[in-house]
Amino acid sequence: MKELINSGNAKLMMILAMSLFGTLGVSTYFIDLPASIIVVGRGLIGASFLLILIRFSGSKLSKDDIYGNMFTLTCSGICLGLNWLFLFEAYKSIEISVATVLNYLTPAMVILIAPLVFKTKLTFIKLGCALLALLGLVLVTGILENDTEDINYYGLICGVLAAVFYTGLVVFNKKLKSIGSFDRTFVQLLIAGIVVAVYSLFTVDFGSLHPDTLSIVLLVVIAVFQTAIAFTLYFGSLAHLDAPTAVMYGYIEPVISIALSVIILHEDLGIIGWIGAAMILGSTFLSEILSRRRERQSA
Repeated sequence: MKELINSGNAKLMMILAMSLFGTLGVSTYFIDLPASIIVVGRGLIGASFLLILIRFSGSKLSKDDIYGNMFTLTCSGICLGLNWLFLFEAYKSIEISVATVLNYLTPAMVILIAPLVFKTKLTFIKLGCALLALLGLVLVTGILENDTEDINYYGLICGVLAAVFYTGLVVFNKKLKSIGSFDRTFVQLLIAGIVVAVYSLFTVDFGSLHPDTLSIVLLVVIAVFQTAIAFTLYFGSLAHLDAPTAVMYGYIEPVISIALSVIILHEDLGIIGWIGAAMILGSTFLSEILSRRRERQSA
């Protein structure tokens, strides 16, 4: 299992992982279940599948690595579960494309908190790109185009909160030490599923749930392919890719997600909305390009 991803195929595995993530929004759209139940299924089924995969491969989880990172893994798992919960709520409340773009405010948030969390320097370039993303947020929300009564604030807030907890996931993942991609993914999926399962006990009327066959099949597909396999490929690839390269490949996910929402669901952000989406998605790309050029000039 450990040899599944190496420096030679890391880019291919990253592309595959991002492509799987990119189909998540449209898949969720056709699942007739509450967002929290989708999260529980995604986390617990995904963790179970991953454990079976590890067992059949003849490998095993590293208890020492897991115990040594338990606090950070727990925090990251909670952030993962809450990211999913708010993202799926956004998927069900507003356009898939808008929810996807809002979730990608994470890089801008990471830039803004990096000086406090990672003790890195906040350059004018990075600050400008972060502010560009926040301006894009204003355009995507439709506040400048629509009456305030026509805006779905609940869905927009859920999308922003998804980005907040995605940022927390990024921060805690950077603090993990000496742990394999399978160990990390299994524990985080399990914790995410358990945390949201507890939340669901108090918020969901289970007696009213009558999922159809399509919903059940799609939930299993999401848990296995777009979660267990995708996260394992993603985390495994990160160990062999530098940060700028990983960022570049990360854009595959929102591009595919937005493209599918337009093609399959016939969504349209409008001219101002598309400009805002480009500002949010392009801010991180621009930040990396300018930072790398500045590093080369100073070298």
